Amino acid sequence: MNTPQTGPADNTRTISLTVTQRCNLACIYCYEHNKSAADMTFGTAKRILDDELRFGAPKENTYLEFFGGEPFLNFPLIREVYDYVRSFYRGKLRFHTCTNGTLVHGEIQAWLKAHPDFSVGLSADGTRYAHDLNRPGSFDKIDFDFFLQNYGYQPVKMTVSALSLPYLAESVVYLTEKGFDVSCNLAYGIDWSAAENKAVLEEQLEELIAYYLAHPQTKRCRLLDFSIATLARPDTGGNTVRKYCGTGTSMVCYSVEGEAYPCQFFTPLSAGERALPLREAYFTRDIDRTLLPGDCRSCYFLRICPRCMGSNYLATGDLYRPDENYCALHKLIFRANAKFKALEWERGMLALSPDEEQALLRSIAAIQEF
Repeated sequence: MNTPQTGPADNTRTISLTVTQRCNLACIYCYEHNKSAADMTFGTAKRILDDELRFGAPKENTYLEFFGGEPFLNFPLIREVYDYVRSFYRGKLRFHTCTNGTLVHGEIQAWLKAHPDFSVGLSADGTRYAHDLNRPGSFDKIDFDFFLQNYGYQPVKMTVSALSLPYLAESVVYLTEKGFDVSCNLAYGIDWSAAENKAVLEEQLEELIAYYLAHPQTKRCRLLDFSIATLARPDTGGNTVRKYCGTGTSMVCYSVEGEAYPCQFFTPLSAGERALPLREAYFTRDIDRTLLPGDCRSCYFLRICPRCMGSNYLATGDLYRPDENYCALHKLIFRANAKFKALEWERGMLALSPDEEQALLRSIAAIQEF
C-alpha cells in the first residue's frame, strides 16, 4: 500500500479503528506518548461502521484497519467486529492490522489461519540485536515462520532509530534472506540532529547498494526504491503536489472513544492536547504548493518526498513543515538512490525504454549537483 510517487489510489478508502491504547512493548521511537488502559468497545465500533458503510458509500477498495497500541491486546473486539462485518456487510471490506508479533501465538494464530481474508503485517526491526535495541527483549517472542508462511506477501515494517541505524544494512539483509520483503523507514518524531547520523546513514546505504548489486534479483528495500526518474519528467501537477498518503481524505482514524481524526498521528493517543479532529481540519487529495515552506517548494526532490503531514504536525506544529534533520537525512537517501541507479545502469542491469533511460540519466545528473 506504499505508493510514495503517485499518492493514494482514488478508489481506495481506509477506516482505521484504534481498538486499544495499550501496548505490551515500549519501543524507543514510539510517537504514541499518551498510552492508557483504554479500549474501544463493540458498541463504539458498530456505530462507526454502520455510519461509514450504510451511509458513507464505500469505495471499491475499502480497508478496515485495526490499530493500537498493540491491536491484539484487544483481540476479542477484533474478532467480534470481523464477525459483525462479515454478517452484515459481506464483500465490502478488506481487513488488515499491523502487529509487533509478540502476542500472535496459540488462539490468535489459529483464528488467523481460519480467516485468510484477514491480512497481518509484521513490525520488526531487523536482527535480534538491532530489534532489541529498539524493543528490548521482544525479538524471541515473535514467530517469524508463522508470518512468512501466512503473510509472506506482506512486507515487514522495519523502523530505524538512531540507535539501530549502524545496523541498518545488516538488518535489511537479515530479513531479506529470511524471505521477507522489507519496507523500512527512519523513525518519525525522534531526535536525528546528531552530526554522526549522516555519516552512518551514508555508510549503511553503501553497504546495501553493494549487497543489491551482488544480488540483482533481490527486491529492494524501500529506502533504495524511490522512482528518481520521475524528477526529470514534466511536472503536470500545476500549483499542487500529490500527498504521500490519504490523510484526511481517503483515510480516517477513529480513537477509542469513536472520534474521527485524519490519521493516527492526530489522535489524542499521539498528539495529546494538540489532537486535531477531522472536523477541525481541511484536507484535499493534492496539496496547494503555496502552503509549503519556501525551501520545500523549491526542493528538487519535492515530487518523491515521503512527506508525512501527521509527523510534521507533531514535530513542528505545521502540517507542511518537516523536521529539518529528518529532511536532511532523506536528501542523503535520494542521492544514494541516484548512485545506485547509476551503478545498475553502468552494469547493464536495467531494462529501460529509450525515454525511461533518458529520464533516469537526467535525474541522476541533476541529483549529483546537490
